[in-house]
Amino acid sequence: MKTLAFTFEIATTTAKNMYLPVPCRGNIASCKASYGAESDKDEVITLTHNATAVATITPLADAGAAGIVTEGVMDTTNGGLIFDPDSTTAAEQMIKVSVTNATDAGCTVGLIIEYDDSAYVEQAASEA
Repeated sequence: MKTLAFTFEIATTTAKNMYLPVPCRGNIASCKASYGAESDKDEVITLTHNATAVATITPLADAGAAGIVTEGVMDTTNGGLIFDPDSTTAAEQMIKVSVTNATDAGCTVGLIIEYDDSAYVEQAASEA
């Protein structure tokens, strides 16, 4: 398991997309974030594999205090999708981080991703 820690700025007037390259083949085991200013329920952070959401982090309340750590929720269907820096599909080489709505006050967001580097994919003998 690897811990990936990032901080990024969010402006008050715009949503934000970032792309985080993965260090090795694996998947996201868990994630959490902390907003550096008041957060609202509509300031959702989505972690995406290619175009598929694998986890979301939703502040617990409107007008949530700065610094509260919010746990992410893994998608029940797609949460185990594999990221791979050697993939021929560029979008699978990185985690897309999207904040869908601008914060009330610009702030820094701290993001922690627990990345499982022991992920595997089962293959039929004919594919090996």
